[in-house]
Amino acid sequence: MRDWKWTAGLVLLVLLGCARVEAGPRKKEDSRVAESNVELQVRGVEHTPDGLVLTYEVQNRGERPVWLFDRLFDTAPTGHVRLAPHKAYVSIEDGRVVVSRMLHKVPENILVEAPEVPGVTLLQGGETMEERVVLPLPLRESLPYATGKGKELPLSEVRELRLRLGYLVESPDLTLHLGKDSEGVSYKYPSYGPANVAQKVVESGSLTVPSGED
Repeated sequence: MRDWKWTAGLVLLVLLGCARVEAGPRKKEDSRVAESNVELQVRGVEHTPDGLVLTYEVQNRGERPVWLFDRLFDTAPTGHVRLAPHKAYVSIEDGRVVVSRMLHKVPENILVEAPEVPGVTLLQGGETMEERVVLPLPLRESLPYATGKGKELPLSEVRELRLRLGYLVESPDLTLHLGKDSEGVSYKYPSYGPANVAQKVVESGSLTVPSGED
């Protein structure tokens, strides 16, 4: 009987200890996140005169090269495209903002002449690349297949901010095409269908939003 009481008391103490740990404060999410062999680390989020600037590093820790979807462009009414080196897509929903540089799937209820496929940049195995995104303020929703005016959100009303990157792993089946923007700058891009299937995505944790007025 004494052994039974001692065992029951020990179990109760363990359960209470677990409850205390779960009730305590949670650690803040790290900005360093890895998906497979590709690691994303956000170095800084700054409020500048040019807008909200996200500086990040991407490291390929594997042996196989990867192609990052990081060459977005602006499209003129004439259909001509111009590479925009610091551009990113922005989605806004209930104060949550996702900044992305990736291939977005064409919505099923929309017919398009041609899918919007960003250009890609090669990142060899073992290499690290630093890049930055500049977003005008107030933040404006900007997605490739938007059918209306995008939402706007003042920086002070951002509840959550995340960065999402898409990439393709080099493989014999990967075919890249060569394009040129309206200023003659060359870039490579994959075919939409196979890339939509093969794309991998890495996303940061929740990022600290700097204070300041838009």
